[in-house]
Amino acid sequence: MSVLKPELLAPAGTQEKLETAVLYGADAVYLAGKQFGMRAYAGNFSDRELLSAVEYCHSRNVKIYVTVNIQAHNRDLDQLEDYLAFLAGSGIDAVIVSDLGIIKICREKFPALPLHISTQFSATNYQTCRFLTDLGAERIVLPRELSLEEIREIKAKTAVELEVFVHGAMCMAYSGRCMISYHTTGRNANRGECAQPCRYPYQLSTPQLDDILAESDERGTYFFNSRDLCLIEHLPALTQAGVSSFKIEGRMKTAAYLAGVLKIYREAIDSYCANPSAYKFKPQWKEDLLKVSNRGYTTFKLLDTTGDSSQNLISSKAEADGEIVAVVKEIVEKKVMALEVKAAFSPDQTLEIVIPGKQNLTVKFPEIHNLLGTSITRTNPNQIVTVKYFKSVVPGTVIRAVKAEIRNGIAD
Repeated sequence: MSVLKPELLAPAGTQEKLETAVLYGADAVYLAGKQFGMRAYAGNFSDRELLSAVEYCHSRNVKIYVTVNIQAHNRDLDQLEDYLAFLAGSGIDAVIVSDLGIIKICREKFPALPLHISTQFSATNYQTCRFLTDLGAERIVLPRELSLEEIREIKAKTAVELEVFVHGAMCMAYSGRCMISYHTTGRNANRGECAQPCRYPYQLSTPQLDDILAESDERGTYFFNSRDLCLIEHLPALTQAGVSSFKIEGRMKTAAYLAGVLKIYREAIDSYCANPSAYKFKPQWKEDLLKVSNRGYTTFKLLDTTGDSSQNLISSKAEADGEIVAVVKEIVEKKVMALEVKAAFSPDQTLEIVIPGKQNLTVKFPEIHNLLGTSITRTNPNQIVTVKYFKSVVPGTVIRAVKAEIRNGIAD
């Protein structure tokens, strides 16, 4: 049995994250300009930076999509049309939108600009997807609220490409549309300014929530706080359902987070599509995903489950079993590589090198030198040091320290 290999789509909040995404196997990246995107604090790209990003990605056969997915107000429309004109001439592979007014402008003014419909549109049924296809949509990003069976039916009854989130943070909202932040802080989540109030602890008293409140302590309970989405075990089923693109959430996450997540999903996708009949899920993939920042994992509604297993009531802090300690900046010579230190480590410490497309290496660096060539016993953050080179390591490779025990955090 042969299958069409789905695209692996990665977030790129900055140029560093874009380069990391490409290095670790993304087929496409999505990013925003300095306005009109749903992550106002992600760094984002100026017009000049965006043109450079297009050139960088296309020279490496990677597609680039730009989000223009705010809920637009009247005051946005004049500048928005100018920005869409810029995007239409920039060479991007698609624009991601959710607002019908923006869709109308795109179709009337820039008909050659490929159109992807954002998850914020909440296209939860095949009739809506047909309507969007009639408006010119080439791809629809489905809401996280859909089950696998619903995804299958939408694909069977439409001709449009489907994109599905498979990994990353989720919020207490429907298709990401939430007003809690606006009412509590004045920051509008639907314009990319969310203050993440769903991660705050709350104290509440009502008989209707006794089961949830039983998890409360003196700090309250994090009853708005969702676990992170993780569908690594269900990629074959999603592929068979006809999903064209697997999307990773995380424009606000670090480059090191992207490296850890993308490496695993790249390997899983390639492994399944190379030989579907012989494919076997590797439990190590799930264990490695616990090494990157997460709030515990859930499959949410994919399996049509109910209950509160998707909520993390204890803490909203995203934790990881693998702390990033360094990123490889360059290979100085065959036996030496230069590292940019992110967190302190020492020569006797066991570390893991997350090599793109290769098996991770567990290593110790017998000697660490500063730029003066002096041997040091402990590094400092932001320091550049040199260490022994290991085979297959390339610039941009992430190095992390891994805790001795893996936390148990997968929920269905």
